[in-house]
Amino acid sequence: MQGAGDGRTFPEVTRPTSAGTGPIGDRGEVPPTAEDAHRAVDLSLRTGELLLSGGASAAEVTETCAAVARAGGLHRVECDITFTSITVSGHLPGDPAPVSGLRLVRFRELDYSRVSAVHALVTDLVEGRTTPVQADERLRSVAATRHPYGRVTVTVARALLAAAVALLLGAGPEVTAAAFGATVLVDLAIDALGRRGIPAFFQNAVGGFIATAVALGLVAADVGVRPSLVVAGGIVLLLPGVTLVGAVHDAITGFYVTASARAFETFLLTAGIISGIAVALSVGVRLGVPVRIWDPPATGLGDVPLQLLAAAVASAAFAVANHAPRRTLVPAALAGATGWAVLLGVEHLDLSATLGSATAAVLIGMASYTLAVQQRVPALVYVAAGIIPLLPGLTIYRALRRLSEGDTLGGITLLGTAVTIGVALAAGALFGEYLARALRRTASPVERRLTGLLRSRASRRAEPGATARPAAGGGPGRGFV
Repeated sequence: MQGAGDGRTFPEVTRPTSAGTGPIGDRGEVPPTAEDAHRAVDLSLRTGELLLSGGASAAEVTETCAAVARAGGLHRVECDITFTSITVSGHLPGDPAPVSGLRLVRFRELDYSRVSAVHALVTDLVEGRTTPVQADERLRSVAATRHPYGRVTVTVARALLAAAVALLLGAGPEVTAAAFGATVLVDLAIDALGRRGIPAFFQNAVGGFIATAVALGLVAADVGVRPSLVVAGGIVLLLPGVTLVGAVHDAITGFYVTASARAFETFLLTAGIISGIAVALSVGVRLGVPVRIWDPPATGLGDVPLQLLAAAVASAAFAVANHAPRRTLVPAALAGATGWAVLLGVEHLDLSATLGSATAAVLIGMASYTLAVQQRVPALVYVAAGIIPLLPGLTIYRALRRLSEGDTLGGITLLGTAVTIGVALAAGALFGEYLARALRRTASPVERRLTGLLRSRASRRAEPGATARPAAGGGPGRGFV
């Protein structure tokens, strides 16, 4: 178990009172009752559940839960986070007996509108613009709010994402259209499986199989398409980019138990995709379908505007597919285009793909933090969308194709490259956020309160059960299906 104690990483919390707004404990304020304490714990737990299920980092969830509990009148707050549960404990002033609660996180669904609404709610609560009772009502309303985009819109957005990625890799109109159609089939299939309670591993396996089967069918029909680009576009929808980013963030900030769980989930979800592709390729070999590995076609400077447009479309489509607020769509598109422009620049210098991905991710992280501060939304909204065009879908397909042909060493090497690129993207985006924070001259009190625990985590022991020491600083919280 991992926790954060009431070591005052947060400044003094304020809340409205009948005598005005002031720090908890001011004279004239009615002391919190047992009912207030239970409400504070419940509000803290439900807030953490929405954030953790939405992809936020363990550090952000821990500090947010502790802040909500303190805003409700509790002292000596302890918050413990694992991948599937949240525990909060605190004391009423002068009462040695703790008030505690536990909540399980049973479902995970990316809905950035909901996460952004929770972020705004907690900001208002911590700054004293709303009471715990009002915050409780707002949180129930947020949890009950329907997704901002309909099912058809989401499916089209995911298909546009795949088409844009295929275009980035040099696809022509036929391949781009094939990637669009394949992704529609993949999305409909995994949605049907999800509604029937089929685990995500099997959903990804079916999705990988469908994307590859469509590509093989087009090859068998001799329509002149590159199957590798169709598959790369089709599986980008399934790649667990947000989970990977969260795993790296949790590891860097010292939440090793949660980081291990997220890393294993990333491995499992990716293994599902790999299994589906491998089965489809094996069937293709048995049927004698001639599938070759094509490298992406060379592109010149004249193609750059089209690529930047495709990167922007991919990032904006991802944001829509994960229900980001409408006001974030244009900034998300800019983040994706910026990252791709940096990647092209680094590749022009003949540097490695890993270095190019890391450099692009650093810029995306910096831009995401800046945009998040201006838009008052979590940085994860822009980070997740920005790195989407950079995910190594084609590298994964090429690795599996080599494995299916018996080139074990070449396949494993390419898989290792894909993993390295993924980690470089996650670590680079996180470093970019910290760098942007360091370059920023001032930060609002709430920014300082609601950021992660990097400094405190770096100075504490990394064993389960440890609680955070007092710290004055922090790092950005976070939050690709």
